[in-house]
Amino acid sequence: AATEHGAEGQFNHAGLSPAELSTTFHTMATTMTTTRTELLSNKTKRTKTEKRYTMRKSYNDVDLVPLRRETKNVSRWRYDNRTQPPWKKVEFLNNDARGFEVAQDPFGKGAERLAYMFYEIKKKQIGSGYEKVGKSLVAKNSIYNEDERSKEKFHTDFCRSQQKAWELALQFNRAVMKAPLLKPAKDEVSLPPPIEFLQCNVYDYEDHWGAKCGLLVEKFLHGRFTKFSSNNGYVLKDDGSATIVLEVGEVKLTDFLQAFSHWVYVSSSNKMLVCDLQGILDSEGIRPTFRLTDPAICSKERRYGKTDIGLQGIRNWCRTHRCSPICRALSLPPMGNCKEATH
Repeated sequence: AATEHGAEGQFNHAGLSPAELSTTFHTMATTMTTTRTELLSNKTKRTKTEKRYTMRKSYNDVDLVPLRRETKNVSRWRYDNRTQPPWKKVEFLNNDARGFEVAQDPFGKGAERLAYMFYEIKKKQIGSGYEKVGKSLVAKNSIYNEDERSKEKFHTDFCRSQQKAWELALQFNRAVMKAPLLKPAKDEVSLPPPIEFLQCNVYDYEDHWGAKCGLLVEKFLHGRFTKFSSNNGYVLKDDGSATIVLEVGEVKLTDFLQAFSHWVYVSSSNKMLVCDLQGILDSEGIRPTFRLTDPAICSKERRYGKTDIGLQGIRNWCRTHRCSPICRALSLPPMGNCKEATH
């Protein structure tokens, strides 16, 4: 177990002479000091241990999922990097909520995170106990066994990346609406689909042992969840996406996602890229909308958590990106061989 967490050691069969005992104790002290130094100063070498869990078939597998209830000192917090401190306490989504229930087993798994069914709960009006209130939500937690300090960093990295992607998507949507060649060629139904990223929150609570804990929570996306791209260069191909007719011609709706990544790269002077785009195309209203979550931001400074693989992620995307008419309508330069991403 010790070696799984980065510890090292060796066995010494010492004699009883003072010299042999002295050598043995010196070796033990040196080994302990080396191990401590490695664990504190080079944490990246630690071997992570993945949680044990039973994967559920879907979010709707409700009756078969054991739930954990938390009602002690529960509060909801929202991240906003435009304020200091960035975490702000906000009200529950439902006025009469007093806590939450979360599934013990996940229904979804990503590269770094597990997704769990989550509900706010309120006290029953008749009788004792609690009942679910409001809409279904999703709780996300690290796939690895981590202490609460690591979880807090996990939550902050996640929310900082998602909020940054949300801000960039707003700017991209405005740029699309201003582009003459991206105006509808026929009717209002052909409006370009906006891109939106979910806003995330953290629910703090006190567990049965009095320890302060937290869960990352966001809205549940109803619909076909799709991974459109990744930070390793993957791009969804031949997805049978719907098309619309704009002044630039007929374009696939999913081409707006790839153009968004291209636009961020150019707008940031080749210093940043939003990729790992995943979520749903919500076609419920008149205007289809991409609702996305859990993006990866790759930056030269590697400021956006574990999925920010820096220049390598930017190069991966440059290698596989193919410009669409949307890129050209936004006056984005061709990627070429992406030399800019090598410096």
